[in-house]
Amino acid sequence: MITRPSPRRQGFVWVVLAAAALVVSAGARESRASEAKGDLNLQLRLIETVPVRGSSGPSMTGLARIELLVDAFRQAREVQVAVERPDGTSWTFNGRPFNLRPDDWTDPGGEPLEPDGSGPVVPARGAIRTTIQVPLNGAMVHEIVVRVTALIGDETVTTEAYLTAALGVAPNLPVDDGTFATFSLQEVK
Repeated sequence: MITRPSPRRQGFVWVVLAAAALVVSAGARESRASEAKGDLNLQLRLIETVPVRGSSGPSMTGLARIELLVDAFRQAREVQVAVERPDGTSWTFNGRPFNLRPDDWTDPGGEPLEPDGSGPVVPARGAIRTTIQVPLNGAMVHEIVVRVTALIGDETVTTEAYLTAALGVAPNLPVDDGTFATFSLQEVK
Protein backbone atom coordinates (compact mmCIF):
# COMPACT_ATOMS: atom_id res chain seq x y z
CA MET A 1 0.00 0.00 0.00
CA ILE A 2 1.34 3.38 -1.02
CA THR A 3 0.81 6.22 1.42
CA ARG A 4 1.05 9.87 0.61
CA PRO A 5 2.74 12.30 2.98
CA SER A 6 0.44 14.66 4.78
CA PRO A 7 -0.05 18.16 3.30
CA ARG A 8 1.78 19.59 6.29
CA ARG A 9 4.79 17.39 5.60
CA GLN A 10 4.69 18.29 1.88
CA GLY A 11 4.72 21.99 2.81
CA PHE A 12 7.73 21.42 5.06
CA VAL A 13 9.60 19.68 2.22
CA TRP A 14 8.89 22.61 -0.11
CA VAL A 15 10.12 25.11 2.47
CA VAL A 16 13.36 23.15 2.92
CA LEU A 17 13.88 22.95 -0.87
CA ALA A 18 13.20 26.68 -1.28
CA ALA A 19 15.64 27.52 1.53
CA ALA A 20 18.32 25.33 -0.06
CA ALA A 21 17.79 27.02 -3.44
CA LEU A 22 18.05 30.43 -1.77
CA VAL A 23 21.33 29.50 -0.08
CA VAL A 24 22.79 28.22 -3.34
CA SER A 25 21.73 31.32 -5.30
CA ALA A 26 23.01 33.68 -2.56
CA GLY A 27 26.38 31.92 -2.60
CA ALA A 28 26.55 32.31 -6.37
CA ARG A 29 25.90 36.07 -6.13
CA GLU A 30 28.73 36.58 -3.63
CA SER A 31 31.40 35.19 -5.94
CA ARG A 32 33.66 37.79 -7.50
CA ALA A 33 33.40 38.26 -11.25
CA SER A 34 36.45 39.17 -13.28
CA GLU A 35 34.37 40.85 -15.97
CA ALA A 36 34.28 44.62 -16.50
CA LYS A 37 31.59 46.59 -14.70
CA GLY A 38 30.85 49.00 -17.56
CA ASP A 39 32.16 50.54 -20.76
CA LEU A 40 35.23 52.00 -19.04
CA ASN A 41 36.10 51.80 -15.33
CA LEU A 42 38.99 52.98 -13.18
CA GLN A 43 40.09 51.80 -9.75
CA LEU A 44 42.84 53.55 -7.77
CA ARG A 45 44.98 52.26 -4.92
CA LEU A 46 47.45 54.41 -3.00
CA ILE A 47 50.62 52.34 -2.72
CA GLU A 48 52.66 54.80 -0.67
CA THR A 49 53.41 58.43 0.00
CA VAL A 50 57.13 59.21 0.09
CA PRO A 51 58.53 62.56 1.32
CA VAL A 52 61.55 63.96 -0.52
CA ARG A 53 64.68 63.85 1.64
CA GLY A 54 65.51 67.10 3.32
CA SER A 55 62.04 68.62 2.95
CA SER A 56 60.03 69.26 6.08
CA GLY A 57 57.45 71.56 7.57
CA PRO A 58 54.62 73.18 5.65
CA SER A 59 56.66 73.36 2.43
CA MET A 60 57.36 69.61 2.44
CA THR A 61 57.42 67.87 -0.97
CA GLY A 62 57.00 64.24 -1.88
CA LEU A 63 55.49 61.66 -4.21
CA ALA A 64 52.33 59.61 -4.14
CA ARG A 65 52.67 56.24 -5.88
CA ILE A 66 49.24 55.21 -7.17
CA GLU A 67 48.23 51.98 -8.89
CA LEU A 68 45.62 52.27 -11.66
CA LEU A 69 43.43 49.40 -12.84
CA VAL A 70 41.47 50.18 -16.01
CA ASP A 71 38.85 47.72 -17.23
CA ALA A 72 36.43 47.84 -20.14
CA PHE A 73 33.45 45.84 -21.36
CA ARG A 74 34.32 46.44 -25.01
CA GLN A 75 37.81 46.96 -26.43
CA ALA A 76 39.19 50.40 -25.49
CA ARG A 77 41.97 51.94 -27.59
CA GLU A 78 44.26 54.95 -27.14
CA VAL A 79 44.01 55.00 -23.34
CA GLN A 80 45.15 58.34 -21.91
CA VAL A 81 45.61 59.24 -18.24
CA ALA A 82 45.47 62.72 -16.69
CA VAL A 83 45.82 63.91 -13.09
CA GLU A 84 43.63 66.78 -11.92
CA ARG A 85 42.49 68.61 -8.82
CA PRO A 86 38.89 68.22 -7.60
CA ASP A 87 37.94 71.55 -9.25
CA GLY A 88 38.92 70.17 -12.69
CA THR A 89 42.18 72.09 -13.10
CA SER A 90 45.34 70.29 -14.17
CA TRP A 91 47.71 69.05 -11.49
CA THR A 92 50.65 71.42 -10.98
CA PHE A 93 53.86 71.09 -8.99
CA ASN A 94 55.75 74.20 -7.85
CA GLY A 95 53.60 76.31 -10.18
CA ARG A 96 54.34 74.26 -13.30
CA PRO A 97 52.05 71.83 -15.13
CA PHE A 98 52.74 68.20 -14.28
CA ASN A 99 53.32 65.88 -17.25
CA LEU A 100 52.25 62.37 -16.39
CA ARG A 101 54.40 59.45 -17.48
CA PRO A 102 52.73 56.16 -16.49
CA ASP A 103 54.99 53.19 -15.87
CA ASP A 104 54.72 50.35 -18.32
CA TRP A 105 51.22 48.94 -18.66
CA THR A 106 50.65 45.30 -17.74
CA ASP A 107 47.76 42.88 -17.71
CA PRO A 108 46.22 42.14 -14.28
CA GLY A 109 48.65 39.26 -13.83
CA GLY A 110 51.69 41.51 -14.31
CA GLU A 111 52.62 40.48 -17.86
CA PRO A 112 53.84 43.48 -19.91
CA LEU A 113 51.58 44.68 -22.74
CA GLU A 114 52.91 44.94 -26.27
CA PRO A 115 53.42 48.63 -27.11
CA ASP A 116 50.98 50.14 -29.59
CA GLY A 117 51.71 53.35 -31.50
CA SER A 118 48.41 54.92 -30.41
CA GLY A 119 48.63 54.02 -26.72
CA PRO A 120 47.58 51.14 -24.49
CA VAL A 121 44.63 48.93 -25.44
CA VAL A 122 42.22 47.37 -22.95
CA PRO A 123 40.92 44.07 -24.36
CA ALA A 124 37.17 43.44 -24.41
CA ARG A 125 36.04 42.31 -20.94
CA GLY A 126 39.61 42.74 -19.78
CA ALA A 127 41.79 45.02 -17.70
CA ILE A 128 45.20 46.69 -17.71
CA ARG A 129 47.20 48.17 -14.86
CA THR A 130 50.01 50.66 -14.31
CA THR A 131 51.58 52.76 -11.58
CA ILE A 132 51.90 56.55 -11.63
CA GLN A 133 53.90 58.90 -9.43
CA VAL A 134 52.19 62.18 -8.57
CA PRO A 135 54.32 64.96 -7.01
CA LEU A 136 52.92 66.49 -3.82
CA ASN A 137 53.66 70.00 -2.62
CA GLY A 138 52.98 70.91 1.01
CA ALA A 139 52.33 69.04 4.25
CA MET A 140 48.59 68.34 3.99
CA VAL A 141 46.01 65.87 2.77
CA HIS A 142 46.05 66.07 -1.04
CA GLU A 143 42.93 65.30 -3.09
CA ILE A 144 43.89 63.62 -6.37
CA VAL A 145 41.52 62.98 -9.29
CA VAL A 146 42.71 60.62 -12.02
CA ARG A 147 40.87 60.81 -15.35
CA VAL A 148 41.10 58.10 -18.03
CA THR A 149 39.94 58.66 -21.61
CA ALA A 150 39.77 56.00 -24.33
CA LEU A 151 38.18 55.27 -27.70
CA ILE A 152 35.52 52.58 -27.59
CA GLY A 153 34.28 51.94 -31.09
CA ASP A 154 34.10 55.44 -32.57
CA GLU A 155 33.13 57.10 -29.29
CA THR A 156 35.40 58.83 -26.75
CA VAL A 157 34.61 57.60 -23.23
CA THR A 158 35.93 59.18 -20.03
CA THR A 159 35.89 57.98 -16.44
CA GLU A 160 37.56 59.23 -13.28
CA ALA A 161 38.35 58.16 -9.74
CA TYR A 162 39.40 60.05 -6.62
CA LEU A 163 41.68 59.40 -3.66
CA THR A 164 43.43 61.29 -0.89
CA ALA A 165 47.13 61.15 -0.05
CA ALA A 166 48.42 62.52 3.26
CA LEU A 167 51.93 64.01 3.23
CA GLY A 168 53.49 65.17 6.51
CA VAL A 169 50.18 65.08 8.41
CA ALA A 170 48.12 62.34 9.97
CA PRO A 171 45.43 61.04 7.63
CA ASN A 172 41.94 62.03 8.68
CA LEU A 173 40.73 58.56 9.66
CA PRO A 174 37.69 58.17 11.92
CA VAL A 175 38.09 56.63 15.38
CA ASP A 176 35.27 54.16 16.02
CA ASP A 177 34.61 53.13 19.62
CA GLY A 178 31.70 50.88 18.72
CA THR A 179 29.08 53.54 19.42
CA PHE A 180 30.39 56.74 17.83
CA ALA A 181 32.81 57.48 15.00
CA THR A 182 34.77 60.67 15.60
CA PHE A 183 37.27 62.40 13.37
CA SER A 184 39.20 65.62 13.40
CA LEU A 185 38.74 68.36 10.83
CA GLN A 186 41.80 69.23 8.79
CA GLU A 187 42.47 71.61 5.94
CA VAL A 188 42.28 69.86 2.58
CA LYS A 189 43.57 71.38 -0.66
